[in-house]
Amino acid sequence: MVDGAGIVVYTGEGCEGGTDVLVVYASQTGNAKAIAEEVVEGCCGAGLRGELRCCSQLGQDLHNISCLVLVGSTTGDGDPPDTAREFWRHLHQKDQPVDTLSHLSYTVLGLGDTNYTHFCNFGKTIDQKLQALGGNRFYACGWADDGTGLEIVIEPWIEGLIPTLKTFLTKREVSRPVSNNVSVQEQDTAMEDIRERVLSSKVCEEKFTNDVNPSVKSTITSANNLKASMNSLTVNGEAFEDRTSIISGMSDSQVDEKRAYSIDVVADKYNIDILSPADLQCLPVKLCAYPASAKLTLPVQAPPYLTIVYLDDSERSPIQSDLPLPSAASEVVQACVISARKLTKVDAVKTALEVTLKLPKEKDRFVYEPGDSFGIIVKNPVKDVEILLNLLQISDIADKICELSIIPNTKKRSAAVPKFIPSKSSVKYILEHCLDIRSVPKKPLIRTLLEYTSNSSEKRRLQELVSKEGASEYSKYVRGASLTLLDFLIIFQSCKPPVTTLLEHLPQLQPRAYSIATSPLVDSEHISFVFNIVEIPKENTVTYSRKGICTGWLASVYNELAHDTTDFNKMFRELIITDRPDVQVCANIYLRSNQSFRLPKNLATPIVMVGPGTGVAPFVGFLQHRQRLMATKPSDVFGDSWLFFGCRNKEQDFLYKEELERFHEQGILNHLIVSFSRDSITSDGSKYVQDSIIKHGAVLSSLLLNSDAVVYVCGDAQNMAKDVFEAFVSILQTNSDITEISARQCLAKMQIDKKYLQDVWS
Repeated sequence: MVDGAGIVVYTGEGCEGGTDVLVVYASQTGNAKAIAEEVVEGCCGAGLRGELRCCSQLGQDLHNISCLVLVGSTTGDGDPPDTAREFWRHLHQKDQPVDTLSHLSYTVLGLGDTNYTHFCNFGKTIDQKLQALGGNRFYACGWADDGTGLEIVIEPWIEGLIPTLKTFLTKREVSRPVSNNVSVQEQDTAMEDIRERVLSSKVCEEKFTNDVNPSVKSTITSANNLKASMNSLTVNGEAFEDRTSIISGMSDSQVDEKRAYSIDVVADKYNIDILSPADLQCLPVKLCAYPASAKLTLPVQAPPYLTIVYLDDSERSPIQSDLPLPSAASEVVQACVISARKLTKVDAVKTALEVTLKLPKEKDRFVYEPGDSFGIIVKNPVKDVEILLNLLQISDIADKICELSIIPNTKKRSAAVPKFIPSKSSVKYILEHCLDIRSVPKKPLIRTLLEYTSNSSEKRRLQELVSKEGASEYSKYVRGASLTLLDFLIIFQSCKPPVTTLLEHLPQLQPRAYSIATSPLVDSEHISFVFNIVEIPKENTVTYSRKGICTGWLASVYNELAHDTTDFNKMFRELIITDRPDVQVCANIYLRSNQSFRLPKNLATPIVMVGPGTGVAPFVGFLQHRQRLMATKPSDVFGDSWLFFGCRNKEQDFLYKEELERFHEQGILNHLIVSFSRDSITSDGSKYVQDSIIKHGAVLSSLLLNSDAVVYVCGDAQNMAKDVFEAFVSILQTNSDITEISARQCLAKMQIDKKYLQDVWS
């Protein structure tokens, strides 16, 4: 049930009285919330009574809580999610007694990504702070890595949590007022169990056995019968058979033929190169890995909870139901594209475009500084949506206004229409604007999809992918291959789920973030940004080639205008849309919060900028800003400025070459250090930016240690940011005669003091 404060209360069977455990989530994109709901469902299944709260609803209630499970993600540069900032500040209040939370027993599940420097920093800091204030950890904390697969840690962690929690609560009741701690030996055993399970999942060698509590599993074989399922829909007040779950009067082969034909129609319409049926049959993700006689352990299927009714209404839907946007620092405004130019040559490996947007006339609606980023509210490509509608066999009713509601007597506790889906809209609008249809299907979704799969071999393979025994198969062929829902339904063609299954399981379509490459001192009415067009080739489990959702849309705008121009040279240089009064291309954008990636307030502070590829974007804005400040404050002292830029080839993809060289010649930029990884000879022999940093290590070390310089790193988190960090460790160690540990401590302190700043992505 949901109480008046919006707090979800789950009651386990046989439980009476107050809450046993409070499960709190701190979520930026919805992952932590979904996992917290899974934890509470597990508690309820074990006969425990729990509450689910968002961290923003917690306030100072920790003083009244005895048992807490916190699931939290880490955002930005190790920061807490927006919903947890008040809770974060409350925990970090000064002069709190060390026994403030001695009554509290807790555990933490942190979500993070090892591609970023501060892995699970929010969860780890909360754990440390709760310990420092006297809290008692009753179960080992878990740190889930999105870089390798959250499920590798989450699944065994939750599986171990529920029985441990039940044992702990039972012992606490028996032993009151004895200490709330489970014995150290029991906690160490739980930690070791999780460690072993995680390691076994990572090496992909251990085959799990059927030793899980029956309440959290079902043991199945390939002989299972397909459950019959049909949802009742209403169209204009009349009964309507939901063709997304069953096509009346057709055999499976007829349905498959119809689906294949309809997909081919869309493919021809948009010139999509979908893999042939023969190629689809040979994909590794579709091939069974275990004998048909092998038993598989499946998770319990999530109960359905949404029903859909089609109406005659024609109300317009708001943008993603007007939800708060992640890291938003402004309202949503509409900005129009006024120009686009290609920054790379035709033969470059990647295509980089710079796009300029005109901001609203009301300047106070979007006030930015150099170093800021903004989000573009995107929508899924029309061709992707049409393919999906055809796969679901609902193209003819996709534009009808529909209303979502909760299935009466659903077994899902506290069921509610997802907040990012308008309760009254059209299916086409929801799939286009609200749901991430390119997301990698998570196991709960696959578990439900197999119930709507009629082909026995396809169903068996889905059972393998979702089973405990098939954990390595899922990691390799689904998550590791970035298999999307669209690819999934094209490959497993007998899988015909109702659209409500997708509405229940798919995550929210997230805005795309880009660094601003301009300064408001130069032009407060426009912003520019640069990006590489993301190309996803047809291979492995990608059933047709495609571009990134946002970069693909922007590229299509550029290409459409380029094909219309008669000036061939201009086509490959710059397209000025203001020259075309008949063309208006706009985007909904918002300014993202920026805690620290800004120029120093003290102009005399030296700055070291590291931005290979499109990572150079915010530094172009820095240098524009610095140029204007130097012109208006000629008597002020400006600190030394360094820029380390890198790309593949000097002639093909040296972004902003003319601008950067001009800044250097004018003294705005004191040191421009470039490296080209694919050219045989570079200016200083360096291949990557980290090589250049090491070559200039003596000067840079002095700047960091003696001149209070600020380091900015922008670009790829997976490799570049880590290599650059290690390069700074190396130069400090080499040129300052300190140990590696001391060098790392020095950089760690710089990070804490906001002297080593990163704006990176993976």
